[in-house]
Amino acid sequence: MQRDRRNARLSLASLDFLGSDVELRAQAQQAYLQTDSRQTPGTHTGKDSTGSVTVLIDAHRDVEDVSIAHDWRRQLGVGGLADALFQAYTAALHTALEATALQELQTDQDAPPPATPASGAAQDQEVDEHLWLRRTWRTLHEIDADLQRLTQEPNVEAEQAISSPYGSLALRLRGGSIVAITQDVGRIARMDAGQVQFEARSLFRTYTLARSRNRS
Repeated sequence: MQRDRRNARLSLASLDFLGSDVELRAQAQQAYLQTDSRQTPGTHTGKDSTGSVTVLIDAHRDVEDVSIAHDWRRQLGVGGLADALFQAYTAALHTALEATALQELQTDQDAPPPATPASGAAQDQEVDEHLWLRRTWRTLHEIDADLQRLTQEPNVEAEQAISSPYGSLALRLRGGSIVAITQDVGRIARMDAGQVQFEARSLFRTYTLARSRNRS
């Protein structure tokens, strides 16, 4: 699963290196089909680099589930859990952003061209191609901006925090977005995979409820 996600990112990222409109459309189509075939529609999965932590988010980018591998201690060490959880969460967000962008590109590509007089058809088609290319570049730049925002260093003065039920994990928020996940190493050290999983799920559930209230 992680390998497929990385391939999709490379496919999308490589779009802005293509100079031909035909090649660009073909690459967008291929990346769209790859993304669509490996995920349940509306859900997006991210893992940390070791595969010990898996985060599943929905179409609203809310966390639906968190899974912690039984051997997470051997893979991550007690002190590496929070970073792995944040890595899995941002990986799922990256996948969601790319899927949205590819869907927009596919919609633009599938849209029928407007009816035009035969005398100006070639010129109008050229204009339509340029418009599609400009929308494509804009979409790619918007993805880059979103991903950069996710990885920026947080502004401590503007931060808020949400803690898990037993205080082992905490979300650091800025502007309503998760910018980091921290942990109490001593408490994490006394927990097994199931307890850590419960803490992580509860933490994101609290965050989702807070987001839902803000959206309503």
